[in-house]
Amino acid sequence: MQTRSGIHQARRNHDSAGKQGTHLAFNICGLVILVLLMVSLIASRTVFNKRFVMHEVTSSTVETDLLDQVQAGLSQYGIPRTVLTKDDTDRIVRTVVNQAFAGQELSLDLSQVTNRLAGQANSQLAQFGISTSLLPSGTTAAVNDNINSAVNSRINTPQVKQAINSLQLARMVNTTVLSISSVLMVIMLVGAAIRRHLVQSFSWICTLALLVSGGLVMTVKGVIPHLAVANPEYSSLAAQVATDFQAAVLTWLGLLAVVAIVLWVIRLLSPRLSSRR
Repeated sequence: MQTRSGIHQARRNHDSAGKQGTHLAFNICGLVILVLLMVSLIASRTVFNKRFVMHEVTSSTVETDLLDQVQAGLSQYGIPRTVLTKDDTDRIVRTVVNQAFAGQELSLDLSQVTNRLAGQANSQLAQFGISTSLLPSGTTAAVNDNINSAVNSRINTPQVKQAINSLQLARMVNTTVLSISSVLMVIMLVGAAIRRHLVQSFSWICTLALLVSGGLVMTVKGVIPHLAVANPEYSSLAAQVATDFQAAVLTWLGLLAVVAIVLWVIRLLSPRLSSRR
């Protein structure tokens, strides 16, 4: 027959085991949520960020390929390939990226280019005493519309449209994951603070999330160059994206590492400070 002290000891052991199981489940949930939060946050700051994509496009062969398509459309009307200035190039790339992120069909307006070219032609004709006012008023507008239509038909290929649709779907999924994981993380932080195990739990959660997130993003970084195997002309772009992606990732992982270190320092110093009191 168990003594009263034995019964109390058994209850304490049972309660302790229950608390450990609860903390373990809490830590696992926190780990999954924090990993999802970190991965979606990193994605929103890199591959789903307009500024990041703009930089990758303007410093790679993608910009050259895009301009080749634009210039090919212009050449159908006898417009020389050298007519595009650096400002025109930047504006075209900025327009394409903004429209792609907005889920719109690519629609370039090259009226600035054609109007500038028309102005140059008018100046040359004026030197010979020829007035362009004799031309129909709608001629320039009609030419602009035809040129824009020709250029846009070349760049709006089925592959481009599919890429834009895929980008929108991926951004929507990433935004949803980021929003949900952020809310859940706040709830877990508040819950851990109320139950007074925030430092104890999140020191482990942050440490493990750092390792898992780091492993995942480094795997992605290694996979990116292989995505261009089917299109060797984009191999330099893939290598560049992988390098810039890694640089951005290390910044966010560094912040998480700092948080983890701070939590461990607090956790290790707390018992000593309490004992001195």
